[in-house]
Amino acid sequence: MDWKLKTYPLYDAGVRQSCVSKAVAVGNILFLSSFDGRNLETGKVPSKKFEEQLVVCLDNIKAALEEAGSSLNHLIKNTIFLKNIEDCPSMWKTMLKYFQNNAPRLVEEPPAATVCQISPLVKPESLIEIDSIAVISMNDPDCQVKKYPMYYGGVKQVYPNVKPGKPFLSESVAMGNLLLLSGMGGENPETGKIETDDFEQQMDIAWDKIKKAMSNAGSSLNNVIKTFHFQTRLEDLLIEGKDKGAAYNPISDRLWHSELWYYEKNCPWLLDDFPAHMPTSTFMKVLSLEDPKASVVVDITGVVSRFDRPGWEVKHYPSYISKRGFPRGIADVIKYYSNTILVGKLIFISGQPGWDLTTGRIESKKFEDQMTVALDNLKYAMEQSGSSLEYLVKTNMLLIKPERNSKMRKMELEYYKKCAPRLVNEPPASSCIQLYNLYSPMALVELDAVGYIPNP
Repeated sequence: MDWKLKTYPLYDAGVRQSCVSKAVAVGNILFLSSFDGRNLETGKVPSKKFEEQLVVCLDNIKAALEEAGSSLNHLIKNTIFLKNIEDCPSMWKTMLKYFQNNAPRLVEEPPAATVCQISPLVKPESLIEIDSIAVISMNDPDCQVKKYPMYYGGVKQVYPNVKPGKPFLSESVAMGNLLLLSGMGGENPETGKIETDDFEQQMDIAWDKIKKAMSNAGSSLNNVIKTFHFQTRLEDLLIEGKDKGAAYNPISDRLWHSELWYYEKNCPWLLDDFPAHMPTSTFMKVLSLEDPKASVVVDITGVVSRFDRPGWEVKHYPSYISKRGFPRGIADVIKYYSNTILVGKLIFISGQPGWDLTTGRIESKKFEDQMTVALDNLKYAMEQSGSSLEYLVKTNMLLIKPERNSKMRKMELEYYKKCAPRLVNEPPASSCIQLYNLYSPMALVELDAVGYIPNP
């Protein structure tokens, strides 16, 4: 695939945005910034009605895709953020009608999708944001697209098999050698319902579904390269650690234990020569998931093959904290992921909090200090992979206090001016995601990203 990079500027109320592009194309792959129900000409959200905001949001996505030479029919993955999870039925019903009128291909072959509740969104009056990935052409010989349907109880989850208002989505979408899965939770694959409140059981069910989805696409669990963990119902389980800058999160430790045990049983190759084969990882602590009984959803990016796809080669770069690699060990569950993974020319980066790589601790409680350290860590991750910060493609800016959004963007711009001047005029696509807590209770910001290695 020709891995050329092209950015498309974002204008909000006639003002070009300094830290955010509307979309960034890397070869045939198109990463979009998240869009909400804002009219981009006025910069205002024109309606308080959810359905009307969703239509404006989809209009914005459609326009961004068409500007980049693509089409709404070429959507392959949506991550959907709702202010009120109760709007899910209306969302699916409105989206179905919109696709029927504007992208009929997506009715039978919908994108993969993950849905969660966060509050507030970037604009407090917004009720929905959608973060999307698409392709420019469906026929690129080096980046062909194939969608694998989702089934519950043997029923394909598309209209008219499911009623309007019910989810319709693909189980996974292959794009070249990349494989994007829908978020998998603890729903029984026969009934589509969560039938247990036990966290570990929900995790096992989710990973069983991930394993099956990878197999259905001709891949395997050995080919997981990125995990997003969406966790909820954790308010009473976030505890500050005794050591300065340290933190202890029992529910995250339970997640690490459960995931590592699943790897030990089903794909031990990931643990060989540790941590050479482990995926990158980012935690997202959200208010609620689509099913209110859910405690966790795992969103996976994988590859179809690690070894026989020329131009899509996979290479891992380990995490180093306190001058050492992260060791394998169920007793040390916090420390077993890759810092970056290279797939072709794309770099998938684990979430970078504001912890000091020398001490392994968050050394300051000030947002400004943590933001600077997080940017330093992101810069290091890009350089570790053979690129530079100037070639960021997509960023997810994870915050816990929305009032810091403007401060974050101002600091980001100043950092780009100093360390990555190319990004001042050609910034990455970006989403700002307001979470109620990050991996550590001490953390105030975390930066998740996709990067790019330019052609020589």
